[in-house]
Parts: sequence; structure tokens; C-alpha cells
Amino acid sequence: MKIRTGLVVGTVLTLGLLTACGGDGDPQDTDATGRAKPKASPSATKGTSPAYEGDELPGLSAEPAWSLKGAGLKGCADDPAKAAATEVVNFDAQTCVLGDAVVLTEDLSEHSEGEATDSRFRARLYDPATGEVRRTVDVTVPAEWQGDRDLSLDQFMQVSEWKDGSPALLVVSGDVVEGDGLKKASITTTYTMYAPSGKELGSSTLSGEDGSRLTVEAGHLLTKEEYKKDTYTPIGGGTPIEVRDRGLEQAPLGAGFGYRVVSTWSVIDGSGSRLSVSDRLTGKELWNLRDVDRPAALADVEDSGDLEARLLPLTDDKGILAWEQPGDDVDEEILTVVDLGTGRLIAEGPEQDLDELSRGWGSTVLSPDGGTVVTQFGGGAVAWNTETGAELWRQEADEHTITPLGLTAGGVLYASVDTMGITALELKTKKVLASDLVEYQGVPLTGDAEPLQFTTDGYAVLTGADLFVFAPEEKQ
Repeated sequence: MKIRTGLVVGTVLTLGLLTACGGDGDPQDTDATGRAKPKASPSATKGTSPAYEGDELPGLSAEPAWSLKGAGLKGCADDPAKAAATEVVNFDAQTCVLGDAVVLTEDLSEHSEGEATDSRFRARLYDPATGEVRRTVDVTVPAEWQGDRDLSLDQFMQVSEWKDGSPALLVVSGDVVEGDGLKKASITTTYTMYAPSGKELGSSTLSGEDGSRLTVEAGHLLTKEEYKKDTYTPIGGGTPIEVRDRGLEQAPLGAGFGYRVVSTWSVIDGSGSRLSVSDRLTGKELWNLRDVDRPAALADVEDSGDLEARLLPLTDDKGILAWEQPGDDVDEEILTVVDLGTGRLIAEGPEQDLDELSRGWGSTVLSPDGGTVVTQFGGGAVAWNTETGAELWRQEADEHTITPLGLTAGGVLYASVDTMGITALELKTKKVLASDLVEYQGVPLTGDAEPLQFTTDGYAVLTGADLFVFAPEEKQ
């Protein structure tokens, strides 16, 4: 089971030298455009990195595994999927983690006023345990490249996913093909994807302006858009495929292209609106609300057309099916865990309070073993078991609101708590272990950023004026 870890949005930060001994990246001599590129630079010697002077972080190592200090560099990779999932216009989401890697990007361009210059971008993937540079990717876009893509770092290096739904780094580069005789000069755009290990997964080069601003999903380029379906071409080569659109305001569900969720209406039998889940590749309906077991509290509802629910992501193969309860005055949903492919009920969970003005995706974090989830959909947070549905705890009306950020392997919940800043709580009991944990050291974070993120193997990345990476502590 691959867990979809809810990553907290990153920040623009200043980075420099790191403690651990580094290594070369994937031993290739050229970048995606064919230009010669440097190998991953070795890390600095121990002693040059910043010392951590903040509070001890419960559930994590007392000292950082490694750290980077300010040296005028940029920060983290752009995350379009995270930005889209916030339902906030112009939200500039950045992510400092890519699966089990730490990802950092920088704009090395030296622009002169009134003079066209080349654009240079760099991405580095670091091992979270050692700080070793797994891979460095450098891109140079000639000043003559006139593609339909803004010459900014966030357009050329982005967090994405590969064909199987695993995290991948998308690197875009541009080049110019000189004219020959009557033939005009032209441009090419290359799309390359890298695994968190630094391995190149695939690369495709397209000619002409039309191919310069394509979006990427599940390791494919969106090459043609049509009503209700789109054509995607695999990066690295292969036969184009037709894929049903995901639909407006839908969170990604499942690995790869995953599933499509719609509300249907039957004119014939007047069955009303009901949630229906289909395969995005085949278009075949897999299940709908009439096919699945209801929560016990809704068993006596006679007309299934009166029941509504929404499907939220949990892991690659499981989702949270949140059922609305009948009645105009009801502001709670009943949470269940279902198999995404069949709708089979796996666990019936607790009721979840909703803020009357907020019925979006909210915040959901899953423990590294996949057994415990903390959800918050605008009301108070609730912690519960994904296998049995048993509730661990819920927030009381007189408590500060908990917005969950991440769970450690040692059973510590990190959250943003009203008036208490970044707070660590004991997962089993909700007991506050520490609060106001992050000192910003006088350096402001971007308005969209949160300072704490977790890799899929449990390492914590703390960003501010400097960057610190902490190892997870196992349960005693």
C-alpha cells in the first residue's frame, strides 16, 4: 500500500552548505537539452553548517541529521497540484520534499536590464538521512527561446507524479534550432522526469511553440483537450491515450490517472443525484452510492436518492467517503473508509464537524503505517483508526482549533494550533507536548508557507532562515 502523505506547503528560504559528505548524482554527462552539465557537487565538510538552537521537537531526533545555512539561494519546488487543492486563487504552493527526498531549487539567471540573457535553473535532490546530493539537474534556456512559458523557476521545475502515481520531479528545458536556408529557426521544449532517487524516468522533446507550455499528469503530456476527455502522450514515448477529465474541484484519487467522481441524475426513475465513481482511462462506472454499504446511522433512510456523500483521498487504493446526514440543521458528516476501485466498506469511522462556511477538502494526515488518520474539515479535528473506525479523540468546543500537518512514526502529531503556533501533541491522547516550536530567526516566510514538512519515510524538514532535517524517532 502506498500512502499519499499530505505534504505541508514549503517556503522560500536561503540555503547554503550542508554537514554530511556528499556524492555524485546519476552519472550522466548531459542535461535534458543535451548540454554538458556538472555532476552533483559534494557536500561541505562537517562544521560549516548552522547549529540548531531551537526547541527540541518531540518524536524527532534531538539534533538535526544535517542542515543548510543561508547563502542567498532560493528554496523549494513549485507544487501545482498542491496549489490547485487549496481552492485558493493565485496560491503559490511550494514543497521541500519529494517522496523520500528533500528537493531544493534555485534560479541562477543573471538578467541585465534591457538585455536578453539566458535563463538558468537548478534542482537538487538530497538524501534526507545523510544530506548526500543524489542528483543535480541544471537547465539553461537560451534568450532566443520564444516559447509560451514564463521564464520563471516555477514554470521549469515542478513537483509532479510518474505514471504509477509515485512522486517525481518535472524539469522543463528549452532550446533553439537554427534556421537553414529558407527554413526558419524553431524552438524545442524538453520535458524530463526524475524519481526521488535521482533516476531519470523518461524524457520527451517537442518542436514548435504549441509544445512549449504543456501540462503534465501521471507522467504524460496533455497534448489535446476536448469536451469531457483529453489526450495524453506518455513522456519517454508511447501511444497517446484518451483520458476522462477529473472534473472541477476534485482532488486527485488513486494512483496514476486514478478515478473520476461525478453526481448522476436519473430522469427515468427520479432517483436523484448520487455520487458515481468511474475509471478515468476506460470511462467505465465502477460503483455508485447505491452499490455500497451505508453507515449504520443511515441504514433506515428509505430513499437512497436523499443521501449524498463526497469522496476524499486517503491512500492510492483507499478513500474517505464522507456521508452527509439528512436534515437542514445537520453539520456533521459520517466518515467511512472505502476501497476506491469497488466502493467496498472497509471501516465505519466517527462523525466529523463541518464549519458551515467550509465544505472543502480540509486537512487530512495519515500515520506512516497507515493505521491512524487525523481529519479536520473546518470544525474541530478528529483522530481515528482507519482499520476499525474507532475514534481516538475529538476536539472539544472550548479548545483551540487543530489543523494537522504531519504524524511521526513515534506517534506525535504536529499541527498548527490557534494562538499556539506549531504544536506537537501526543497522538493517542491529544496531550500538548510542546508549542510555539518554530523560531523564524527574523527572516519572514512567504505568506503561503508553512515551515514543517515530512518525507514519506518520516524525516522532518524545518525551514526558516536555515534548513534543518531531523530523523524520526521510533515508538518505544
